[in-house]
Amino acid sequence: MSTIRIAVTVVYIVLCLVLVFLVFKGKGQGADLSGGIAGRSADTYFTTHGKKHTEDAMLEKATAIMAAVFIVLSLIMNMGWGY
Repeated sequence: MSTIRIAVTVVYIVLCLVLVFLVFKGKGQGADLSGGIAGRSADTYFTTHGKKHTEDAMLEKATAIMAAVFIVLSLIMNMGWGY
């Protein structure tokens, strides 16, 4: 194996681990359901004005970027090297 192939494979494995971590760290779709049952209002300052700056929004954006890089790297490795 060439050094470039080894380096890309190592980056790919690290990317997979980071992507798994981000998916597990993020909130699920129904995570805020208990707040609605308990009577807490869903309209807070962050849900109406600063949603793009919350930790959940940043995790969602990072997960989307990592997933896109994962797909592109998978295609490049498969087409270019014939695994």
